Amino acid sequence: MNAAECTRLGAYLSKLLGSPTVSVVARKGDEGAMLVDGKEVAELVRDEDEGELSYAISLALPRAPGAKKNAPIDDSERARLQAVLRQTLHAAELDVRARPRKTDSAEVYVHDEFIGTLSVDEDEGYFLTMSILDIDLEA
Repeated sequence: MNAAECTRLGAYLSKLLGSPTVSVVARKGDEGAMLVDGKEVAELVRDEDEGELSYAISLALPRAPGAKKNAPIDDSERARLQAVLRQTLHAAELDVRARPRKTDSAEVYVHDEFIGTLSVDEDEGYFLTMSILDIDLEA
């Protein structure tokens, strides 16, 4: 990843989340990191496949103290995860919503725009996965 990509991604994420302190920094090769207030909060990977460029963001979230592994994401857990994400990303308008007929994951929105999926991870707790297409950065 180069500096121009990091700047574009940082600006896009800052606007999307409504968080002026979001930025992106390059790491080795196609890897980078998403920062909030200068603190690394998520990993970022650049992927180019058949001429199409995209970026995958992965943010780990802890399981609630005493929570069982693979417990469903129920209403109270969604509320807790929403609060954690809002605080971590400084994104006051972020919502964690239930998925129809699925309890092992939830959908994440900012206003009415889908931004990613929150999934249960056996070891870590949860992962927020976001995908950004290069075309999204042009808007």
